Amino acid sequence: MACRNWGFCDLSVNNTYELSKLDTIQKLEYNTIAINTVVEETSDEPKKKRKKGDLKEKKDSIPSPIDIPKDIQDNTKLNILQRLTLEFSDSSISHKMNQSENLKKYDIIAVIPKTLQAFQYACGTMDIDIITFQPESKIPFKINRKLYRQATERGIFFELMYSPAIRDATSRKNIISTAHMYHAIGKSKNIIISSGADNPIHVRHVHDVINIGFLLGLNSNESLEVLRNNARSLILKSMGRRSGKHYIEIKECDNKISK
Repeated sequence: MACRNWGFCDLSVNNTYELSKLDTIQKLEYNTIAINTVVEETSDEPKKKRKKGDLKEKKDSIPSPIDIPKDIQDNTKLNILQRLTLEFSDSSISHKMNQSENLKKYDIIAVIPKTLQAFQYACGTMDIDIITFQPESKIPFKINRKLYRQATERGIFFELMYSPAIRDATSRKNIISTAHMYHAIGKSKNIIISSGADNPIHVRHVHDVINIGFLLGLNSNESLEVLRNNARSLILKSMGRRSGKHYIEIKECDNKISK
């Protein structure tokens, strides 16, 4: 088995993206993608009364990852990961996560905190990989340096998505504002840039994304770090989260050591 090359990563491709067109992403020089399933926050529905003798129905509040057809897996060189993004407002989300069997099927766990309380909980307590925000609206609370540092010290990454900026002027303004805020309070530490695309026309070449980094307050070296090294660190951290506190991956490589 060849050594895994994570290379350049796009860790947010919407699960509505047409899988037969994944080769488009590969041609744009990406090595790894994450198919993103978003679970929006919903109000709890009233519980139905069970009749005596009826078995209790156990329903998972988190859906399974989408199925990647075998022919697509066999005909792509992309590393395809599964990502879950949960929208939440308070710490009660932990109960849903702990009770979910489907959550264990995902490689990467991201959250969208909708309140300051949720953001504090994500930064300080949750066992997650990414904190992200919907770019269609401004972040509804203030992010301070202390919380940002707390999250990064725990190995959590902050995401910026460029695809919404291509589609919408308001999203573009919000994304640029968020990026510069991250730079001001945390020197853009633990940032990843992903597409968030649901359509091939909204995915940009690796070198174009590096140029987009200039608008987000990053120089070329920082943009390269964000697309490759930060994403790789995130993936390895997510492996550790699923495997326990300590994680080591050993694979046999094809390369032979020359004498």
